[in-house]
Amino acid sequence: MRKRRTEIADILRGRLFTGLHLGLYRHCGRLPSVRLLAQELGADPRVILAAYRLLEREGLVELRPRSGIYVAQAASILTGNPPPDWMVEILMQGLSRGVRAPTMADRLHRGIETLRIRAAVLECNADQLYSIPAELERDYGIEASAEDITSSDREARPSATLRQADLLVTTRFHQVECERLAAKLSLPSIVITMCTELFTEVARLLREAPVYFVVADPRFERKLQRMFADVPGGANFRTRVVDRDDLATIPDAAPTYLTRLARQRAGPTPLLDRVLPEARVFSLESARQVLSFVVRANLDALATRKP
Repeated sequence: MRKRRTEIADILRGRLFTGLHLGLYRHCGRLPSVRLLAQELGADPRVILAAYRLLEREGLVELRPRSGIYVAQAASILTGNPPPDWMVEILMQGLSRGVRAPTMADRLHRGIETLRIRAAVLECNADQLYSIPAELERDYGIEASAEDITSSDREARPSATLRQADLLVTTRFHQVECERLAAKLSLPSIVITMCTELFTEVARLLREAPVYFVVADPRFERKLQRMFADVPGGANFRTRVVDRDDLATIPDAAPTYLTRLARQRAGPTPLLDRVLPEARVFSLESARQVLSFVVRANLDALATRKP
């Protein structure tokens, strides 16, 4: 039962955050009932309730007797402050590997910030060329520059951005071209995946009703349309481009996602209040890939400095 509870809690946690980013849930808004989720997920209602209680202990939801289950206050979800137990677990893992708690912070600092790492992000549209470098810099301390892969001349000399990079980053849509450039420049490359939980939830919602994506670049619009063209309910996938389409035509209750660049360029709109921005878009697998590269590069640099 405990394993099943954890699995369902993971599903509900993902849906909660995705729902907030799609404007489906408001803070203190009501969440699906235990009975409804038990029917949908084919689980014992007691397991669903136990999963909700787990999320309540994490400060994500509030269980109100004889009333239902509700999204917790904004401060409980979006502060980004890790709970003490999480920090204790990190320190315990260090102790099990011979790292004393008072030295842990310095070890982590040297493993992340010893080396200046520069990345070139190769993509075909302004939305991703904005969000990917921003996340690399904010979450991983990598100096990232954007390179529009559609404007690159295969025969020409690589740009200064590419020549100065320590790493190339792209998505699977441009993996072949990125790997070709990486081989030419003798550089490592990382192919990231993005918004995996979001896209999974969107695919589920499309079976029931339209879902809207608001973007800044029509090229990203076309890319998204190709991605969802063949999923069940794909006809319900709708897009709007900032400065081209009227965002007021999006129904007030419709699930809606705004890219970070679209949010920046949209100007005053009720969507900005209804739809919360995502903290990050890299998948967990891609985050691990990037962190692995950063830590190994820093530790290698430290090793070469020792007399």
